[in-house]
Amino acid sequence: MQKNYLILAHKNPLQLSRMIERLDDGASKFFIHLDAKTPIEPFAACLEGAHIRFIEPRERCVWGDFSIVQATIRLMEAASNEQGLFILMSGQDYPIQSQGYINDFLEHNKEFDFIEIEPLEEKWKPKMVKDKLEHYHILHSEERGHSNCYAPFAHCSVFQKVRTLMHLLKGRLSVKNFKLLCSLPKRIAPFERQYAGSQFWAFSERTFYAVLNYIREHKAALEGYYKYTSSPDEIYFHSVLMHLQQGNHPEIQIAPSLTYVDWERKGVQLPVLFRADDIAQLSNQPNKLFARKFDTEVDTEILDKLDYLNKNGK
Repeated sequence: MQKNYLILAHKNPLQLSRMIERLDDGASKFFIHLDAKTPIEPFAACLEGAHIRFIEPRERCVWGDFSIVQATIRLMEAASNEQGLFILMSGQDYPIQSQGYINDFLEHNKEFDFIEIEPLEEKWKPKMVKDKLEHYHILHSEERGHSNCYAPFAHCSVFQKVRTLMHLLKGRLSVKNFKLLCSLPKRIAPFERQYAGSQFWAFSERTFYAVLNYIREHKAALEGYYKYTSSPDEIYFHSVLMHLQQGNHPEIQIAPSLTYVDWERKGVQLPVLFRADDIAQLSNQPNKLFARKFDTEVDTEILDKLDYLNKNGK
């Protein structure tokens, strides 16, 4: 089975090269979107071959912003002449199973699409749901988390108006963005119900092209709404997929994500950045093929341990 890995990367060229080397079984292709803020030369120097492609144009990816959705769509378009399975990953993922295990697992489950997905209202608390559905996500800068969600000024309560004006007076909200909020209408979602989950997925060929064609056909409406949604990469593809499944594509079968991420550990920044001490946790995930996240600037030993286990058997 051909596998097409769609990779969102922004740092650590040698780590990315190592990940691709472990995944390269001779039947895989790698499409890489490198954040436009990151120089491409160090990556191109260590990643070569007809099966590896750095895509253009590149997006300046900002945490929580629509730019990440746009980068993902660019990856999908770049791979749109391919066949097989399409797997979205980050440059800080790494396989936690051997290549043989990965291939066998995917072959025995080829009828499924893998994604974490649940109704939006069950994923987050009511305030966050309201922010995502009804309010406009406004970036104050490209700094991570430097943003807020605001109600459209002409369609909100006195309390919301006072909050927006306070942000304006304190200098958090720019005059330009305040004028934008004054002109924006009440938000109307493109779907009756929306769904959410982790941004990473693996789609069968049939589902991949169904999703991509829907995005192409409804580009303006989808972008017009989701460009003002906070963390839309955790909603956009999920909502499109469920809309298709509940409509003209009942054959879509959904299984849990193939990527293991730990959002539960206490007292650390989340998601967990895995280190050498986490090898037992990672080696005990039989239904997961990959994990995130890793950073060789912090810990390389964990990758060495995973490689050793996957080479010599667990």
